[in-house]
Amino acid sequence: MASLWIGGGAALSADPVESPTRQPDAYNNWKLALASGTATDPATITVPAGFKIELLRSSQPGEDSWVSMAFDPQGRLTLACEKQGLLRLTLEPGGVQKVERINDSLLECRGLLYAHGALYANANNSKSLVRLRCSKSDDQFDEVTELLHTDGGVGHGRNHVKLGPDDLLYVVHGNNVVGTPRAASDSPLRPMQEDRLIPCPWDPQMFDGDVTMPAGHVLRTDLDGRSWTMLAGGFRNELDVAFNEDGEMFTFDADMEWDAGAPWYRPTRINHVISGADYGWRRGTSKWPDYFPDCGPTLLNIGLSSPTGVIFGTKSQFPGKWRRAFFICDWAYGRIMAVQLRPQGASYTATVEPFVTGRPLNVTDAAIGPDGAMYFVTGGRRTQSGLYRVSYTGPNIAEPPKSAGELAAEARGAEARALRHRLEAFHGHPQPGVVEEIWPHLGSSDPLIRHAARIALEWQDVGQWRDKALAEPEVTASLTALLALARSNDTPSQRPLLARLDALAFAGLNDEQQILALRDYQLAFIRLGAPDSELAVAAGRRLDAFYPARSWPANHLLCELLVYLKSPQVIEKTTALLTKAQRSEDLLHYLFFLRNINTGWTIDQRRSYFEGLNRAVKMEGARSYQSSLRLIRSEVVAVLTPAERATLGPLLDEPSKDEPAPNTGPQVLVKVWTAGDLLPKLDRISHGRSFSSGRQAFATAQCITCHRLGKTGGDFGPDLTAVAARFDRRAILDSILEPSKVIDDKYRNTLFTLKDGGSVAGTIEREEETKVFVRISPLAGQMTTLNKPDIVRREASPISPMPPGLLNVLTENQILDLLAYLESGGDPEHADFKP
Repeated sequence: MASLWIGGGAALSADPVESPTRQPDAYNNWKLALASGTATDPATITVPAGFKIELLRSSQPGEDSWVSMAFDPQGRLTLACEKQGLLRLTLEPGGVQKVERINDSLLECRGLLYAHGALYANANNSKSLVRLRCSKSDDQFDEVTELLHTDGGVGHGRNHVKLGPDDLLYVVHGNNVVGTPRAASDSPLRPMQEDRLIPCPWDPQMFDGDVTMPAGHVLRTDLDGRSWTMLAGGFRNELDVAFNEDGEMFTFDADMEWDAGAPWYRPTRINHVISGADYGWRRGTSKWPDYFPDCGPTLLNIGLSSPTGVIFGTKSQFPGKWRRAFFICDWAYGRIMAVQLRPQGASYTATVEPFVTGRPLNVTDAAIGPDGAMYFVTGGRRTQSGLYRVSYTGPNIAEPPKSAGELAAEARGAEARALRHRLEAFHGHPQPGVVEEIWPHLGSSDPLIRHAARIALEWQDVGQWRDKALAEPEVTASLTALLALARSNDTPSQRPLLARLDALAFAGLNDEQQILALRDYQLAFIRLGAPDSELAVAAGRRLDAFYPARSWPANHLLCELLVYLKSPQVIEKTTALLTKAQRSEDLLHYLFFLRNINTGWTIDQRRSYFEGLNRAVKMEGARSYQSSLRLIRSEVVAVLTPAERATLGPLLDEPSKDEPAPNTGPQVLVKVWTAGDLLPKLDRISHGRSFSSGRQAFATAQCITCHRLGKTGGDFGPDLTAVAARFDRRAILDSILEPSKVIDDKYRNTLFTLKDGGSVAGTIEREEETKVFVRISPLAGQMTTLNKPDIVRREASPISPMPPGLLNVLTENQILDLLAYLESGGDPEHADFKP
């Protein structure tokens, strides 16, 4: 079902790792809007008690799908069309009075902002941030000025633009946009590096493998686009930012859902966006975990979802907590969630709860209107769009006065944030005499104060503070200063820095300090150069003494370090951890790094390794989790001796999944089905369908080969467990019948043109220095090997990997059962199966 291949989602959760097949609560109670050409019925959408939701308009033919929105000074609403142009809607109570097309040239404006007499539009497919003005009295934008052109792709592209509390523009870019060379050299964000100890050769072949630093980033500019500042980077695809009443900036960032189950997967999360911060997105397996001390702050893990627009309710007419909420839009699961932020030190803590939920309700953007109501739009990927209004109609709720404890916590938070801002003022350039002011805060118990102080220190001449860092006696301050010293690229500091780390009483450090110390070791080798044999042996002997440690993050760091240092004990100690590991993240982490060691194994250790690998295969994990296990198996089996292969025997083979898949059966043509045959029958899905027949049809039509649904299926294509949360029945059927109509870039084939005039299209499985290995079809077991000198050109294929005609082997009832099965997410208790 290639045309539905869009980022998946999972349950609303604060768990650090989310099951890729878990669904949000109460999905079975939500209905689908069945009417063709009409957005989801608001009667089927859930809002909190006291709130009212209205559908003001469904997009009409010629109005495209809507991806962003903004109110103009006259209270009219501007909508950006996904393909091209802008619409202006004049609203009236309960509906839309007038629709005008006010631009027909800008391509996919993901960000719209009215400010200072102009409309700013971040036009993704135009690759430009532009300013539109009316120079006449005809209320039309006749002046269009390009403020910034950016290179790079358009997938995770040019996103929202917001007005900050300082009246400057904040421009949000995803990781496919190349960082602009116009960014000032004194930008707070220092030039970023990969900063992973052991590079992985798979990374350039994984999705977005060609992305370069700073990946996703936030820029600040004046109203004329004359000066540009790079504030923060290392995001994947933060679509939007918003500012709270304290003037602090927040975003909702995504991760690659293919990575779910892997140690490098990071759930979609709420980030506090602060000066100079690197949020750690890297290619493939090299992403930074959130526990790295040099990684920007994550306040809350949400789980699998597809972040789009974000707003604060500050200007709403909502009561109490809803007015203070940070509202985040999730395209994949059809929901807007309310995040409650509470001051904690120089940052905040966060909790989350549902605000609007629907099925389907693919929310693309939201805004607070002049009337204090929330307006939001659905759409994206050519789906049906709707404009909705959420207003509060309940009783007045008097907020209780704040307690003395709450007032004290707010005062402490304001004081800590003010201190952080003073330290952030030193970001971007060296200043004489500031080291003494920075230094006392390197040992702060507040991680954001330490973060701000460390970045401020890194901007100062290292000659002013190198000796001070090496002599600092207080543990946390010392470790933070050494982190800055390692990141300074001051190569002569490596030996004394490692000596200071070796002198630590490691076992006596708390967990946070242990992680900080281990990251210092990593960066000392990454930034300051590979250690000579003497240093490597000494560091390995030192770290061996503390492995395994108390916490799993420390063990992950120690494993990587000791593999890098070629410790003679790392195989024995890590296979012991592997045997005890229960989480897929731990299993894959140890398997992933141990694969780098080819000698020194006993046969029992090899046996433990493959037993762990086979156990990992049976755990839940998305596409790159499973493909990584296959790559690991291939690499390790290739270096075994013949004797080892003979002894290990069947352990070397990939085990089958516990749950048997339905037999696909013989493929016999029933009928060449068309939309005209099936669309009139869709209302027969709602009740009385057969779960077992739908499950069998999922196999017979070969969907099961590529797609997981519930606990059944492959990982070549996207997980379809929650597909009905994003698309209605008509769209799902349309996708199956015409798979090439809309193709997500993540699943698009690559078309290779060869010197001999031939061509090959398929999925790149892996790439080596001289060869590319291509799977022509997801149904093909063998790969095609292309020699790079024979390739003239490679480009995205317009043809979906999913072949058309898959429904032609099913009867009408089987097709309806299949659609009900997809709608159920693999749940036999779904309403579609009730009589």
